[in-house]
Amino acid sequence: MKKLFTILFILFLGYQQSDAQGSKKLESFKEKILPEYYAYFNKAELTENGLLNLSAVDKYISLSAEGKNAIMVKISTAWKDSVILVHYGAVIELWGWSEETENAKLLDKLNMTAPQLMKAPITKPKKMAMHPWFYYVGGQWGLATNGYINMSFNTRLGFFLLLNKWDFATTFSGGITGNTTKTSDGSTNSKAWANFGLMSRIYFPIKKLKISPNIGGQITFGSSGNTTSVYSAALILGVSWYVGFGNLDLGFSIGDIGFTSMGGYTASPKMKNKN
Repeated sequence: MKKLFTILFILFLGYQQSDAQGSKKLESFKEKILPEYYAYFNKAELTENGLLNLSAVDKYISLSAEGKNAIMVKISTAWKDSVILVHYGAVIELWGWSEETENAKLLDKLNMTAPQLMKAPITKPKKMAMHPWFYYVGGQWGLATNGYINMSFNTRLGFFLLLNKWDFATTFSGGITGNTTKTSDGSTNSKAWANFGLMSRIYFPIKKLKISPNIGGQITFGSSGNTTSVYSAALILGVSWYVGFGNLDLGFSIGDIGFTSMGGYTASPKMKNKN
């Protein structure tokens, strides 16, 4: 158990460090997107938390609410990974992308000199939209000529914790392994097994290829035949390919019980092809 928590902690630190890639994304934004909107913004930079911060000029400030929304729809479509800040004078606008409406939304408007914050009307996001859930079904099958069989069924049910890049799920696996050839007394050497567990993974999406390598950890509690129930921990490596309303998954488990591979499909009602 201690070993697994150490693995997850190291993975989380690695995820935090990967935010340095945001600077490359910013440079690409400034080169390919910002020039089209120089009439409205004269500067783009990243905050310490990795949020896009745009400096607006008079032409943007004078726009109507509908006009600003039209501009931010295009910019949010290009950026989309996080909240976007637009500041002018003492005013800061917070814009975000709504997956439900596929549109930009003014989340908040702050006046840093006013005694109270000026808030724009907003709709409180649904918990399901903030932490979309998913379910997974998969398995494996193998049968050798000598009668050895290795068959399993795997399921997961969970939800995303952070920016659709970190998930948490409960797991169940069951199957049969061993030799199915009957012995002289009519029995076989095959055994049924089952286990329950918890799994958490961090994703590193590559949007252009519609794939997402991932890494994480898992702990399970289960039994095999008459064997005493035991706990086990494993390192999980995998890759997901976004197809339809979910993704095809290929994964590998390295842990106390050895090395195993698995494949299946993860479905999420909120997931769409382009995301």
